[in-house]
Amino acid sequence: MLKGLRFRLLLFAVLGWFTPLTYANHIVGGELQMKPAGPRGQFEISLIQFWDQNNLIIPTADNGGNRDERADLYIYQKSNRRYKATVRLAYLSTEQITYQNRACASSRSLNTSIGYYKGSIYLDPADYSDPGGYYIVWERCCRNDDINNIKEPGDNGMVFYLEFPPLSIPNSSPEFVAPNGSYICANKAFSMGMSATDVDGDELRYSLVTPMRGTTTPGVTTGDSISKSVYPLITWSNGVSLSNVIPGPKPLHIDAAGKLTVTANALGLYVFTVQCEEFRNGKRIGLVRRDFQLLVIDCSDDQPEPPVIKMDGNDVSEVSFCPEAPVELHTDSATDWSYQWQLNGLNIPGATGASIMVQDSGNYSVVKSYTRKCSRDTASSIVHATFTNPLPAVISAKKQMLCANDSIVLLANGGVTTPGEHLSWYNGAVLLEPKGPGLAVKEPGTYILTIDDEIPGCAGKDTMEIGREEFSVALPEKKGIPEGTNGTVIPLLSPEALTYAYAWSPPDGLLSPASEKVATITPVQPEQLYHLRVTSLSGCVTEDSVLVYMIKPLFIPSSFTPNGDGHNDTFQVFNGKERIEQMRIYNRWGELIFQSRGYDQAWDGTYKNSPVPAGSYPYIIKTPEHEITGTVLILK
Repeated sequence: MLKGLRFRLLLFAVLGWFTPLTYANHIVGGELQMKPAGPRGQFEISLIQFWDQNNLIIPTADNGGNRDERADLYIYQKSNRRYKATVRLAYLSTEQITYQNRACASSRSLNTSIGYYKGSIYLDPADYSDPGGYYIVWERCCRNDDINNIKEPGDNGMVFYLEFPPLSIPNSSPEFVAPNGSYICANKAFSMGMSATDVDGDELRYSLVTPMRGTTTPGVTTGDSISKSVYPLITWSNGVSLSNVIPGPKPLHIDAAGKLTVTANALGLYVFTVQCEEFRNGKRIGLVRRDFQLLVIDCSDDQPEPPVIKMDGNDVSEVSFCPEAPVELHTDSATDWSYQWQLNGLNIPGATGASIMVQDSGNYSVVKSYTRKCSRDTASSIVHATFTNPLPAVISAKKQMLCANDSIVLLANGGVTTPGEHLSWYNGAVLLEPKGPGLAVKEPGTYILTIDDEIPGCAGKDTMEIGREEFSVALPEKKGIPEGTNGTVIPLLSPEALTYAYAWSPPDGLLSPASEKVATITPVQPEQLYHLRVTSLSGCVTEDSVLVYMIKPLFIPSSFTPNGDGHNDTFQVFNGKERIEQMRIYNRWGELIFQSRGYDQAWDGTYKNSPVPAGSYPYIIKTPEHEITGTVLILK
């Protein structure tokens, strides 16, 4: 085997002079994901790969590398294995996996990362209706040579595999949780979470299955779309089977919750596949497989004392906190110790100090190991963190809109306080002086109430937006209406709105409903003051008034005698003083010989200070309502 490996590496080195690196021995596991994305039939497909960074070669301008920049996945119909479609995925990003025992990881050169590929595809629901469902496959060669539980690992490819139901069944595939950076200490109990989540709430069942080697070879390193009758499985090494994938007194096992356990007694690198099936109403509708590898090493029996988690210097097993006020958990620290904090059994990236700020609810623990030597690590007891319910804090008010010269009283919890509570009022970021349960506000703004007490926890908080409504109504100062007729009074609103309510008073002479915007009035007395009250939806009110007076009918004489005898010497229009806007008088040739704005002075029968001859003279008299035409006769 060693001779074959040397030959393969030599051949690989020679080919590297001419072709980009295509060998995939940096890939130590991975899986597929599928979920709807947008309109019906549109899906996002993900390929997740776990990489050994020591073997990963990133492509450059001068070097093709071995990290694929894209991946082609193939979709088939399960009932007849007929090829359906190809979906191309592009490399997206890389994320480092954290090892909880960094001394051991460093001594064994363990350096693992996750690579993400994503792509999208439209699948016509009418063309993906087979009751047997469909599957997606990605094939790649080759596995790394130092795997101990399969034969000729360096010649074996890998197959990532996912099944999904007909598109008449809406579904997202289960998604495995990201793994911790882990290894197994020989002859020591080991466990690791390998569970999945499902957004559809389907039942998930876990099992260990034999990894696929697929149809790729060292000479043909990527799969193709040709339908395969079967994807060959790997061949286990002598003495290894599916029942003891990682040999030992307690071989590798996965329970119903997706938790791996093993007590191994043989050093080496072991590959295995976890299958997660999803069931809906008792019927299997899909599955996904994760290929993975774990290393068994010889750890020193030297083990540090288990760490104890504390808060404020006191041992703690339960902690409640406010989401807006994270709390700090800590453990004793020393230069000889390293730490890795975990949330719900998963390593928290970057949380490698002796303390952590708790911002999420869940089960917290810390793993403690030696800094300078590889030995067994120890874990603390679980600390259960939950969110505290905030103190009740509710702002109430009769209204939320200020009117002109108005104020609003805000009440905290209906105006009732509990002993020991501390109230604070804010307008925006400005702290207000009142500390009681009531606050009178005269200015618009964002008012904030906070209530705290002597016990650490969540302060209650509520916010109320107070606005100001400003609008006005304008009526003419006065309005004349001829006796025996009716007229309208039209208010001017600023700003205009269709939601105002109107109320005219008094009812005397009001022909239109009092709730109409425009009032129609017939005078019943010489003068009457009418009021208009306008109310907005928020209850704000504005008012104005108009003096309506009665206009007597005009009396226009048919003739006058401008002879200076003091009797009927002018063209006197009776009741015209308040009504006439303009008067124009013409001679028989149409020449304008007299005009006036308003009616302050009657015509005396002259033109350019000279008496006009006797005869008929046409006139035009303009009032707000009419334009009156006629002739007046001058007699001598």
